[in-house]
Amino acid sequence: MKIAAIQFTPSVEPSENFQAMRARAAEAAADGARVIVFPEQAMVLLQSVTVDGLTGIAAKWWDAFAALTAELAVEHRVVVISAGFEPSPDGLPFNTVLAVGPDGSELARYRKLHLYEAFAQSEFAHTQPGDELPPVFNVEADGESLNLGLANCYDLRFPELFRSLVDRGADTLVVVAAWASGPGKEDHWSILTRARALESVSWLVASAAVGGGPRDAATTGLSRIVDPLGAVVAGLGPRGEGIAIADVDPAAVARARGVLPALENRRIGLTYELG
Repeated sequence: MKIAAIQFTPSVEPSENFQAMRARAAEAAADGARVIVFPEQAMVLLQSVTVDGLTGIAAKWWDAFAALTAELAVEHRVVVISAGFEPSPDGLPFNTVLAVGPDGSELARYRKLHLYEAFAQSEFAHTQPGDELPPVFNVEADGESLNLGLANCYDLRFPELFRSLVDRGADTLVVVAAWASGPGKEDHWSILTRARALESVSWLVASAAVGGGPRDAATTGLSRIVDPLGAVVAGLGPRGEGIAIADVDPAAVARARGVLPALENRRIGLTYELG
């Protein structure tokens, strides 16, 4: 099943981002993608958006963003995964990932659990965390079936979240991100994306925003698709837009888990609850 990870530079103007999403979805679908993944902040780039501004943008644009996600899924007969800011009656918006099927129905919704609070930056200033574990959902296309689990950017630094997805049946981990640039950050991203795939013996599809901000370098890019043994089978660089696309073969998971039965070999039982 071909999956595409879109790498583009969101702006602070949602309508411009909607145009970019339409163009990238058409391109990915033409290349045969059956699942199209857009990066975190696809709706609007956080750079230069104030707290009050983001709350207003969420209230004004979220419904249109969700409708666009469904529109693209129906138009191209694919699954579309996108990320934006969902308004909340409790105040600050959620950083939310949507998955919509080819018939326009919502397959999953994930409100980001781990808000970024590191390297002198904090998402808590403008968004609120979700209160549920990320979902696992099934996708079928071309006679193949995958169980996708969702994650969002900073979640990469919390391996227990990914282990919870695998323990609930995920064989493909989908990460949306706007990974902040900075010293060593590209290495962190590269290491963590491969580690999460390898330790989970699962595919990992990571769609990342690139550039943005006053120096057009706010986010690192490096969108990629990693196989269940940790090899990057499709990837993009730290600059420039593009599409990483690969055939995500469900049989490769069974083969990898056969030769590397690390999940079966575990001796420490885990349960998952929110702290």
